[in-house]
Amino acid sequence: MEIKKILACVDSSEYSTAVMRFSSYFARKLGSELVGLHVIDVIQLEGPMMYDISGAIGLEPFIDFSAKVKAALEAKGKNILESFKTIAGEFGVNFSYRMPVGVVANEILSASEDFDVVFIGRKGVNEQYERGILGSNIESVLRKIEKPLFVSPKHFYTFDKVVVCVDGREISKKAFEYATFIANLFGVEIRAVFVKKSHDQPQFEYDIDIVESESVVAGLETYISQFEKPLVVMGAYAKPKLLEILLGSTTEALLKRDLEYGFLLVR
Repeated sequence: MEIKKILACVDSSEYSTAVMRFSSYFARKLGSELVGLHVIDVIQLEGPMMYDISGAIGLEPFIDFSAKVKAALEAKGKNILESFKTIAGEFGVNFSYRMPVGVVANEILSASEDFDVVFIGRKGVNEQYERGILGSNIESVLRKIEKPLFVSPKHFYTFDKVVVCVDGREISKKAFEYATFIANLFGVEIRAVFVKKSHDQPQFEYDIDIVESESVVAGLETYISQFEKPLVVMGAYAKPKLLEILLGSTTEALLKRDLEYGFLLVR
């Protein structure tokens, strides 16, 4: 398994500082190229344009207002990416960056096609306005991205254990492969966990810890929480696409538990 190119998505939130450090930490261990991505949100540009229109209805017009906003957002974005460059330098990582203009989730998805793994914060710069535990951009990216996705907590930490959630299906086997690769790379312990809801239990080719619980999410949360700061690896989705949309997933439900751990979600 090789991870040669890492994409790290950042904004001005507290989560993004952790993204910078986690992605730099992994890039150093992997010997990977690290690219920072900061998207100038087109919605922030189009909103102020309404002030220009106000002149047409007798209110004070704002000449070239949207252009000035764009310039300000570009300056802010460059400062964020320069901070990222400094952190990557501290880790001795080969770093470059991109700053496109567009819809944030769409730009992340488009850029991700050229990378082996993507890092993103669990919430973004509008954290205080989000209605749920996950940010709106991460929810959009999570459902559509085809590459492994690292979801960062608010604070960076180094982990001494990799916990992989398995259920016997193909996606969890792939997650176990990633977890084994990372555990070997970082020289840490790996623990596999399966939540048993009935008498049925799949056969595993490796040692697992079995947790009995009527709720898979509750069982996983209880198990993971016994460790101080693990890295959690799991399959992004294991249901048919229609059920993903209608019912969500164990992955998404666990992320919404507001656990302060890093999650690597494998496709």
